[in-house]
Amino acid sequence: MKVAYSYNWLLPDGTLAQVREIIDKLRQHAVELGGDAGDVVVLTGDEAEAVQRKARHAVMFAATIPGATEGRYGLALAGNSSWSWNGVVVISSARTVSELHAAAADLGIEVAEEYGGMVFTSKKNAEGAVVTEQREAFDWTDF
Repeated sequence: MKVAYSYNWLLPDGTLAQVREIIDKLRQHAVELGGDAGDVVVLTGDEAEAVQRKARHAVMFAATIPGATEGRYGLALAGNSSWSWNGVVVISSARTVSELHAAAADLGIEVAEEYGGMVFTSKKNAEGAVVTEQREAFDWTDF
């Protein structure tokens, strides 16, 4: 069965050099998971806005992770110092793509994943450990 898998990444603060380092590490992790990953690219101006709405800068790579269609993974700066990214892939298995998102959380990115009617959020706590919370995407009692 194939389902849509959406993800949102947030890095509250970081320089372009720090973001580039994080995305380079995530690209390498994608390759280690058996993915086919393109080069990391840094985009500015119209090119950045073409991949993430209102972005002034974007650092990203495209990859096909096992069990998922090709997706773009990165961080974009739209306004202040907060970097973010959102994307969607179609998955037949959440395991491998979730491992990439767990690596993103371990690198300091706040991650929200949504698939199969569930939302998973992961981020580091005060002790530096990644904590994941799970909830239903919809409250069915509202319908």
